[in-house]
Amino acid sequence: MPLPANGDYAELRRIVRAEGLLEEQDLYYWSKFAICLLLNAIAITIAIVASHPVIILADAVFFAFTSTQIALLSHDVIHRQAFRGKRENAILQLVIGNLILGLSHTWWDKKHSQHHANPNHIDKDPDIQMPFVVFSSEQIADRPRWMYPLIKFQAVVLILVFPLQVISMYAMSIQHLLTEPAARKPLQWTLMAIHFILAAWFLTFIGGWLLTTAFAVIYLGLFGLYNSSVFASNHKGMPLTADGKRLDFFREQVMTSRDVEGHPITDFWYGGLNYQIEHHLFPTMPRNNLPRAREIVLSFCGEKGVDHYSTSLWEAYRETVVHLHRESASLRA
Repeated sequence: MPLPANGDYAELRRIVRAEGLLEEQDLYYWSKFAICLLLNAIAITIAIVASHPVIILADAVFFAFTSTQIALLSHDVIHRQAFRGKRENAILQLVIGNLILGLSHTWWDKKHSQHHANPNHIDKDPDIQMPFVVFSSEQIADRPRWMYPLIKFQAVVLILVFPLQVISMYAMSIQHLLTEPAARKPLQWTLMAIHFILAAWFLTFIGGWLLTTAFAVIYLGLFGLYNSSVFASNHKGMPLTADGKRLDFFREQVMTSRDVEGHPITDFWYGGLNYQIEHHLFPTMPRNNLPRAREIVLSFCGEKGVDHYSTSLWEAYRETVVHLHRESASLRA
């Protein structure tokens, strides 16, 4: 765990709270839910009623986009950014996570909570525990030798596996429910089963097996690519931590994270997660308050001499790829 929070974080939190940035934004989130569910319903309807293959395959792209937007809302619900009520959140987690997305909400909650508690920790952050990727050259010795050919070109390999992310999440959700304790496990299984039964039924409306397969591949691939791209640039290439090298909560969350410069389109595309530093400092803060929080955090970091790093969208991806390529260089020597 990071060192105990010191007075700096308490001071910053008082400033943010005084601005009202931690208060619920019910109208904002109910509006987001309504819009996303409507768009998802439109995507499903187009796939069912359309007859031209081009329209159907284009709709698979649209459906992947709307599904990722719902996944980003699910992320906010897990953090209680959207609503504070325990019962309200439990219902939404089940409906959005298990029923709409087909994913175990307790699997995601456990994994993501470990990430927030240990951002970029070389051993404890689940987001950087991949057998075919190293985030520090020191990790190479811990990887199976048969993975070396993949690690050697990991900067390319990681991008190529992004489209498989959703399938991986399905598998990890099932493994979690089979092997680990989980709240409301029978209900989670039931809702996930309903999801996959309805998904299979939905696919029967698409057309022949070739068109149906193409639709599913495009949908799952772009869903995974979009979802992965949102999270890929937030920490990769930023400083790593390890036991014995932990910082206090404020500094650790700031220095292991990267902001992507805000813009209405970027904010929408990222679901607010381009303000990664602010999200890590205040994980329950509603996403529409993160831009204002960034101004406060940026000024506060300047006063405390803490490096608050942000860059453009494309530079963030470039830095991520360059870092992965550099850390695997010894295998290409």
